[in-house]
Amino acid sequence: MKKKVLLIMLVVLLSSIGALQRNVNVEAEVTTETWDKAYAVSQDKVWNVAFNTKMSPSSFTSDTVYVMNNSTKSKHPVTFSLSSDGKVLSVKPTKPYTMHQEYTLHVDQKVASSLNRTMIKSIELPFLISNKYVITDFNGKALKSYNDLDTAIANAATDNTQMIQLDGTTVWIQSGIARTKAYTLIYDSPTLQKNITYVSGESELQYVKSYGEILQIKVAGKTGYVEADKVNLIPYKLATGKRSYYKNVDGDLYHYIYTSSGFGVYKYGAAPANMANGAIAYSWDGKTFNGQTAFFLNQRDLRTPSSVTAAELDNYIKANKADSPMIGLGKTFIEMEKQYNVNAVYLMAHAIHESAWGMSKIAREKNNLYGINATDSNPYGNADTYKSYEGSVMYAAKYISDKYLTSGTWQYNGRFLGNKAEGMNVRYASDPFWGQKIAGHMYRAEQWIKANR
Repeated sequence: MKKKVLLIMLVVLLSSIGALQRNVNVEAEVTTETWDKAYAVSQDKVWNVAFNTKMSPSSFTSDTVYVMNNSTKSKHPVTFSLSSDGKVLSVKPTKPYTMHQEYTLHVDQKVASSLNRTMIKSIELPFLISNKYVITDFNGKALKSYNDLDTAIANAATDNTQMIQLDGTTVWIQSGIARTKAYTLIYDSPTLQKNITYVSGESELQYVKSYGEILQIKVAGKTGYVEADKVNLIPYKLATGKRSYYKNVDGDLYHYIYTSSGFGVYKYGAAPANMANGAIAYSWDGKTFNGQTAFFLNQRDLRTPSSVTAAELDNYIKANKADSPMIGLGKTFIEMEKQYNVNAVYLMAHAIHESAWGMSKIAREKNNLYGINATDSNPYGNADTYKSYEGSVMYAAKYISDKYLTSGTWQYNGRFLGNKAEGMNVRYASDPFWGQKIAGHMYRAEQWIKANR
């Protein structure tokens, strides 16, 4: 079988062509550009370096072109040959590269053209000698490799201490978390034809199975599929202290959400009966704890009428944010509940969550309390503008009633806030805990109102 040849396009910027130098002082500055690592490289790999001009054979020496073993820090023996037109340099190993070792091809900027002009940058190309699927330890060290995933899985350790990589991306772990790198679509099958929901960056998904470039996951307990390069797979052994959890604090359930910048926390609802005070638990769907299902307000039917007054809603807002521009909207929340059959406490809680008590820039400058059309790609620019806060509440009540709480629309997934498997959260927000956070606002509001009657 004819081996693939990778052409390394080294652009030789001649010192006489100042316009191409982009203000780089060739004589004063020594720079190196490191290219993306090459994976699954064969032991007899011949690198073909293509230049854009005829090169000087005498400039290619063991000091200007060489391959370094990254582990031993020694040069691997290679030979050079220049093509007849002087534009392609072949770098061939005189003995096979060692399997599962990393090397780096170095091309120094001192190599020169036939006109004695040197390159503006040195080039480094790291590469790994391996088969397609590489078993590694937690430090990324290659241990074994195979050309098919099933064989690699069969030969990986069963104690959750090893991973399998494909082109530098981890595509298999025994068990653990798939944490999204950025906004990520979740699909209904490995063909990735139809998305069922989407999540924001740093969301935690439950890893289930690998198909190589495609991973089977669960989001809030529902099966889905994602592209492997959209997530970081984290074995449970590496997730200690770096994953979200719930804690019973004096009868209230607090949710601690992990991100790379630390933990955020909010009060979610009453702690489940099977959780002792101070106990910590993990839950993928926000309702199943230690094998038992508990009820939280993100499961409440939002068509259920509230039992609060406009004054109580205003007093709650005033007690928690004395300078909130939302004070006085209690009447509008109650009126919209009656007109559109949407729970008033929910309408207030949703506005509080989306607008930071009416203090966000979108709320203050656009009177948009609900983040309507504030897309992840351009929240402020795409957010709708309203004439008043009252107008925002009135629009949102009708919009949510018609689109999210009425069956038959593409947005409808149940008449409750829910999570990423069911309810409004499936199609309303990328934050997988959006529904739970609003439920937390509802819980705290109802607890305060009850205590202050």
